[in-house]
Amino acid sequence: MEGIVLNEKNVRLNVKAETWEEAIRIGGQLLVDNGCAKPSYVDGIIRSVKEYGPYIIISKGFAIPHTRPEDGAVKIGFSLITLDKPVYFDGDEEPVKVMICFAATDSKTHLDILKMIVEFVEKGYIEPISSMHTLAELHALVDSE
Repeated sequence: MEGIVLNEKNVRLNVKAETWEEAIRIGGQLLVDNGCAKPSYVDGIIRSVKEYGPYIIISKGFAIPHTRPEDGAVKIGFSLITLDKPVYFDGDEEPVKVMICFAATDSKTHLDILKMIVEFVEKGYIEPISSMHTLAELHALVDSE
């Protein structure tokens, strides 16, 4: 996938999180650690989910935590986490095991990330990704095209 780099800075596999909020904080912290967002951005994601419900669940087992740029996005970026045990969002029966958190400074700059997300869903990658243990396995899957 052009322009998208999956590496040890933005991927965490088999993360332990008891709640959806904790899972978002882990994925969001990677955005903060990589200079893509301020801590307020992570708080904004959680606030939005509490206010609007689990709108970030876009496919079976898969969520894309994000919020408005003005909540603290610094630059475009993303993180991918898988959970050792699925988390459940209030108001949704579907367990989530894979999350791609992303930050963007406007409504256009994150199109490459959205293309990656659509590709992951269309190619059926979510289920295999959910049970991976290494970055090498992830690379083997996405680079197999």
